[in-house]
Amino acid sequence: MRKASRDAWTASLYDRGHDHRDWGFISVLQRQYRVLGYHWLDTVMAMAVFLLPAIALVAPTGYSWGASLLLIGAVTVFFTRRSLRQAWQPLPLGLKILIGFMLAYAAIWIGDAAWRGEGVREFDRPSRFLFAALCLVALSQCRLSQAWLWAGLCVGGIVTGYVAVWQKFIEGMTRASGTAQTIQFGNIAMMIGLMCLAGLIWAGAQRHRKLWISLLLIGAMGGVLASFLSGTRGAWLAPLAALPIGLWAAARLGHKKRICVLLPLVVVIFYMSIYFIPETGVKSRVDTAAAEVRDYFVNDDRGGSVGYRFEMWRGGWILFSESPVIGWGENAYIERLRALGEEGVIAKGASRFTHGHNEWINVLAKRGMVGGLILFGVYLAPLIWFARHGRAQAGQLVHSNRLGLAVAGMLLPASFFVGGLTQVGFNHNSGAMMYAFMLAVLAGLSAQTDYAK
Repeated sequence: MRKASRDAWTASLYDRGHDHRDWGFISVLQRQYRVLGYHWLDTVMAMAVFLLPAIALVAPTGYSWGASLLLIGAVTVFFTRRSLRQAWQPLPLGLKILIGFMLAYAAIWIGDAAWRGEGVREFDRPSRFLFAALCLVALSQCRLSQAWLWAGLCVGGIVTGYVAVWQKFIEGMTRASGTAQTIQFGNIAMMIGLMCLAGLIWAGAQRHRKLWISLLLIGAMGGVLASFLSGTRGAWLAPLAALPIGLWAAARLGHKKRICVLLPLVVVIFYMSIYFIPETGVKSRVDTAAAEVRDYFVNDDRGGSVGYRFEMWRGGWILFSESPVIGWGENAYIERLRALGEEGVIAKGASRFTHGHNEWINVLAKRGMVGGLILFGVYLAPLIWFARHGRAQAGQLVHSNRLGLAVAGMLLPASFFVGGLTQVGFNHNSGAMMYAFMLAVLAGLSAQTDYAK
């Protein structure tokens, strides 16, 4: 019965709106792949979904392995199953708007770099959003189990936590960083840890729920611990941003009163515990930040990590006020910021950085209000889509699938937004890849949640 159901779904997937005209050799190849390639192609896409979070921070450029496999699979989907146009048409309007913002981000960033003559190098990071949008559409045409996603997050959290503990306590590194840039490591590790907690909603309705819940909890602890051991202070605010999302999910599950009391209490106890354990280095990092804030405003000391950030933000705001509509672009931003340092308007040490260490100020200074509106959409559209997705009512199993995925989808922009207050994640390959392709995976799976097990 299960095989018959799957075959019927497969037939409907290929037959709906498909053009059966004979196109010669290409048509023969397509028919062969449809007959022979359905199961292996789904397996390829599933492995890509697993690898994306599983090895993102522990293998050299690990964040690109799953994404590259996902893109290869997406191209194959469009060749063997349905064309891009046919796959696009039945997508819900909210998903089309989300994809539209991803494409707009890629188009504006690439077009702006080309117009200013900044070179092909500046096409690289924004192109990730274009490729991820294609993967999103392709994933909507696949039939994947969500277990691949949650297993990848489990493994990602566990191995990331292990590597962080090894680097911090065995190798004696001041700040754990895995195979990524330190701040990026901390931000992405926190995101993985929080998403593991979202997976608990899905795990509660599974046959082996005790095993899944245990693995997801270990993954969550590993990801969060890795973030704290990295010393990435901006990422430490992400659980606070995740708190209202957790309360929203609790209300959807009917546990509002109990969770409203327990969840904030758990967060407070966790923060206090991690702060007062000297080995984590959290207390030292927090105390240093507090001292640097005081020195900046009281003693006019514009040095140090915090002082430099204040100066970069001030310099970025000056640049935005000088060109508020389209900004300065990458190269002109660097030159103008250095000029402000030479003139003494901002600290000279702060003028040597190539981005503003704040996603919003950086975008406003480089792309103006046009870029700021697109960035706003890149964050807001997923929040709206997944909030609506999580409100849909169905049976218990499907509801848990939808809600777990929705919470993870809301945590993605929330955690990147918080991390972006003190870092420009999209200026790094790791940040652009993980946000764009994790969004593609989560949104793509949400388009076919009714088939997920």
